[in-house]
Amino acid sequence: MTQIATVSEFGHVLRDLRAQLGLSQADLAGRLRSTQRHVSFLETGRSHPSVHFLSRICRELELSVGQRANLFEASGLRNPYIRRDFQSVEVTQALDMIEARVLNNWPFPALVLDPSWNILRQNQAFSNMFGALIPSENASPNLLSVMLSPTMRDMIANWDEAVHILYFRLQSAAASDPHVADIFATAKSQGVFDNLENLFKTDADVPVYVPIRIALPGGGELQMTSLLGQLASVQDALVEGFEIELMIPTDAQSEALLRQMSAG
Repeated sequence: MTQIATVSEFGHVLRDLRAQLGLSQADLAGRLRSTQRHVSFLETGRSHPSVHFLSRICRELELSVGQRANLFEASGLRNPYIRRDFQSVEVTQALDMIEARVLNNWPFPALVLDPSWNILRQNQAFSNMFGALIPSENASPNLLSVMLSPTMRDMIANWDEAVHILYFRLQSAAASDPHVADIFATAKSQGVFDNLENLFKTDADVPVYVPIRIALPGGGELQMTSLLGQLASVQDALVEGFEIELMIPTDAQSEALLRQMSAG
């Protein structure tokens, strides 16, 4: 009975995965060099997946670490993708390594976010520049809450342009994270994104990128954007979701100002 339940669970996971990728049973069979009958038997629990077949699915469908972990876990076979938590030594060591080797060597503000946009690590340059906007509490501060706060919105001189960038980034993140989805829904209900249509009412083409223009208290502006990345060789589903955000100035004057501000 246990084996049947496990295989049935695998069938549900495989069907859901196939649906996410927009593949029919025949399409999936073709990608895996198998048969539609075999795929059907796997989804109904009449056949059991082998480690070799699971490895082929992961490879041919280019699955994320999280998808691989779900597939192996549902199969009833040994799951090589350990599900670690934030308190584990290995995850802490990975974050420490990113902070020491990346964030602390970046001359401008930099941080590490989890999928909910909670700030897991930040460098001194980020603290010097944005520390006053971060609530002093024990829980990890949330970058979204900071960016959507009235104070931060008032600081962004080109908010009408920047809000479009934020909208599409949030839309993507909300599809896979319930906390971001809640914040996104609240922001929409508050009218934060009401004027999105205006972006497409101009005759000008959309630019290559839109720098965020931050109005400085003493006058002038700071223009910057961000580089986003993650560890390329990550094999942990939790760490796979961590995003490294490196802020960069977009012109020489902004670079000089940002270096000065980042240095405190």
